[in-house]
Amino acid sequence: MADGAAFLSPKVARHVIDGFGAQRLGRETAVRARVAALTPRERQVLGLVGAGLSNPEIACRLHLVEGTVKAYVRAVPDRLEVRNRVQAAIVAYEAGLV
Repeated sequence: MADGAAFLSPKVARHVIDGFGAQRLGRETAVRARVAALTPRERQVLGLVGAGLSNPEIACRLHLVEGTVKAYVRAVPDRLEVRNRVQAAIVAYEAGLV
């Protein structure tokens, strides 16, 4: 340590960086697999949720009635195994739908 800062050897730093990279790659692969299991329409809705659109905006964009959109918005988080619309939006972003 110098001046209160901690330093890692280059070998240890490379190991830490590689570990984070592998962990991120594994998460991205898992997210893409979950999204791939959705129907094409569910993926469309997920992408629009991820883009921040409201249910009426999604309905207008996809030429659906709002009740149908609400059904998709309720079903998609369950299919993705997330808790809510916000977490679904994060999945959409991580999967590259946004």
